[in-house]
Amino acid sequence: MRKILFFLLFFLLFGFFGLASQAIVGVKLQELRFGILRDQLMNYELSSQTLRERLKQMFLSKDDYLLEVKVNVLESGIMNSETKGLELEMSWKDKFGLGVINVVRALNFKPFLELEEQQKTIIRLQFAFYMERTRKFSIASKKYDELETILEDSLADELAFTLLHNGYCLVMMGEREHAYVKLRKAVDLFPGTHYAENAELLIGFLQDGDKRKEDLKNSNKKPEELAYSLFQSGDYEETLKTLEALPELTNDQSYIKARSMEELGKTSNAVKEYIQLVKQKENKEVAIRANRRLLLIGNFYQENKSLVEFSKTEATKLGDEKAVAKIEEGKSLVLKPVIVEKILKEETSVAASPEEAKELAEIKNNLKDSLEEAKTETKKLLTVVEEEKIPIVKEEIALVEEKKPEPVQEVKEEKKQEKTIPAVVVKKNEPNQLQIHLKDGRKVVCEEFTSNGRIAKLKLGDFALELPLEMIASVNTIGSSVDKIFAVGKTDGTKLEMSQMKRNDAGEWFSPKNLEEKIQDSELREVISH
Repeated sequence: MRKILFFLLFFLLFGFFGLASQAIVGVKLQELRFGILRDQLMNYELSSQTLRERLKQMFLSKDDYLLEVKVNVLESGIMNSETKGLELEMSWKDKFGLGVINVVRALNFKPFLELEEQQKTIIRLQFAFYMERTRKFSIASKKYDELETILEDSLADELAFTLLHNGYCLVMMGEREHAYVKLRKAVDLFPGTHYAENAELLIGFLQDGDKRKEDLKNSNKKPEELAYSLFQSGDYEETLKTLEALPELTNDQSYIKARSMEELGKTSNAVKEYIQLVKQKENKEVAIRANRRLLLIGNFYQENKSLVEFSKTEATKLGDEKAVAKIEEGKSLVLKPVIVEKILKEETSVAASPEEAKELAEIKNNLKDSLEEAKTETKKLLTVVEEEKIPIVKEEIALVEEKKPEPVQEVKEEKKQEKTIPAVVVKKNEPNQLQIHLKDGRKVVCEEFTSNGRIAKLKLGDFALELPLEMIASVNTIGSSVDKIFAVGKTDGTKLEMSQMKRNDAGEWFSPKNLEEKIQDSELREVISH
């Protein structure tokens, strides 16, 4: 009897350890896959590079419109990809393996592995960054504060990103002392990283601005000099207060006033000032700068066809057609926000806790309020356009949530998609260009792209767009050439010529005409149109 019990216990333990080891391997593979996809989606290094460019523009070169266009293009690719593949579907075996792993981690005094919580963190970060990009800094900062509380026991990239970007939002809100706390925490917790480098850069800019402002106040300088210094240091509220004390503004001071209002989200008021500056004849340089702001607002921040057409006409009069071409070229590369549609379609899980359901409802409400606010600002802008007697170009004003989401279609259905997805306009006599079809249905046209095995860098003119390689479904050429052939470079230095290439879920690239010749993601280095 004892032998039977012994063998039974032995087989039970053997079966338990066999099942546990198999389940643990499954969980670890899920964790690895999730980590790779997360890094590709979040693209933290690119976000730091973009923020650095934004800071340089904010404190050093406010009127560098090309840099601003570049930042907008880069920002549109950060945390703005389909999260297909990040959705965790854990079987009972995976949950068993996760439980075993967490028991072992608890015995070693390590925090639990929470894959589902990490997935929710990504959604929160995407939402906060979208709010930051659209200048809803108070909403973004609040969500970053919540994320900091959730992530405080970790030293992950998500916490570093949260601290750095929360500091930036607080600066834009005028809460500089609070911003210093977040930025210094980022420096202390993540020394030697690109997060710390950017935090120190922002702290340095703020300290220089504060010092200049204090020196000017103590030296009893004129209000106009103080206003310019405040504007250069990014203190837009104080800039406006100082300018209000002046009896009459010069064209340069009116431009600073308009720029400050624009940065504070008072777009329609800023546009009114810009239009007057464009129409004045005394200072051509100010007219050019103001007209470029109208082009940027009409194309990027508060899309308005009437404003764009007016600015294009004025640019011709001012001899600034090059700016129009560059801004429109950059506009064609900007990706539409995926997170908006994703959040608005998100359904509350049956298993979700009351707190999670409440948070999702709050995020949706914030997003809807933001869209309503954008709609209201668009109406105000239309009123300004009408008051200034600018010819009206018909355009629709509709909230994103009121539109029925387009179903994601396969690449084969290109003709149907062309009606709903904005395509890049290519002049008839241009050489071949690559048309990149993304998995979510969007298309991007570029001259070439390079790859490091994970990230594709698409180049068009003066601008570049980075996105995960796995987001690309297929590549073909468009242009005037009959052959429409492009070259594909591999890591070993060899080159292939193709007329079309597709990517399967295994990360292999192939030509529909030659299914046997396959290129792995890790082998792909460049694709160049002839």
